[in-house]
Amino acid sequence: MKRILIAYHSESGATKTIAEYIAQTAKEDQITVLPVEKVETLDYDSVIIGTPNWYGKPAPAVSRFLRARGQELKGLSLAIYFSCMDCYPTEEGEQQGMLIYADGHFRKQTLGQGAKLSSWQKSHTVTSYVANLRAAVGDLPFQSLGLFKGRLDFQRLSWGHALMMRFICLINKGVRPGNYVLPEDITAWSRMLRIE
Repeated sequence: MKRILIAYHSESGATKTIAEYIAQTAKEDQITVLPVEKVETLDYDSVIIGTPNWYGKPAPAVSRFLRARGQELKGLSLAIYFSCMDCYPTEEGEQQGMLIYADGHFRKQTLGQGAKLSSWQKSHTVTSYVANLRAAVGDLPFQSLGLFKGRLDFQRLSWGHALMMRFICLINKGVRPGNYVLPEDITAWSRMLRIE
């Protein structure tokens, strides 16, 4: 039996919902699901980190946790996922040693080799997410990065984030309020991590 920690930060609840779906996939393992702020020990075999997209980066609480506990985490099996509203998987397979998984919403948005990207698309490519993750937390050896479309509900966001997301909805017609979580894709990624 493996001991697995799923540690997340969630403002609107989507990142927490994804953590709960991952936990349901692990049938015979000992699973602990906690906000990153409440993690006291790292006495686990595997750690899965969940973060909302924070302007292309992990949420500040997640970045602080990963930097503060980085030495302890290096000896564990690690994976991380973003809940986000947009992503362009321009490349398949691995990036910097991480297996990349994009959910069904994002796989439909794949841009071809040599495609001319807008500044929005460039800032939401898998390559951009990986670069921002590395800049925020360094060289932690994540095995996999999952990218899942989450939920946009203005009433669940802080006033400042709700205002920013309303502005983003005005400039990007592809970002709209709604719940976009695909449980079957979360389960597929969880199985790739071999946690069931």
